[in-house]
Amino acid sequence: MTSSTPTRANNDEALLLDLEAQRCDAMKRADFARLREILHPRLTHVHARGQVDDYESYFRSGGTHVTYQQVDRSDLKVQLLGTSALMTGRQLLVAVRKDGSGTVRIDSRVMQVWVMDSGQWRQLAFQTTPLEMSVI
Repeated sequence: MTSSTPTRANNDEALLLDLEAQRCDAMKRADFARLREILHPRLTHVHARGQVDDYESYFRSGGTHVTYQQVDRSDLKVQLLGTSALMTGRQLLVAVRKDGSGTVRIDSRVMQVWVMDSGQWRQLAFQTTPLEMSVI
């Protein structure tokens, strides 16, 4: 192992944590153009109730029916595996349904897979497991 490997790993970890913060911010701002840059075109996104979206269906459903008020991440851990990375941690999501049917609050554990694609880290997979979930 060369001395540059830990530095590269630290840089990649910091970059992935920043990209995750950007993803959460883009959700709150409904910035679908930025989300399209962060998410991989071969995305698999598993929601809290088990429904599965690919890249295109995510943009037809994810965020288009709700206004995200809060998307907070905590306890994030990143494991770098060459050109892939596993990110785990907590997520607190609060979203108001645009049809007026309530506010959704989901406290969950999340697992994400990120891959290096054409020199850029992109989120390939997302799985959320709710610890607490309510609609008020």
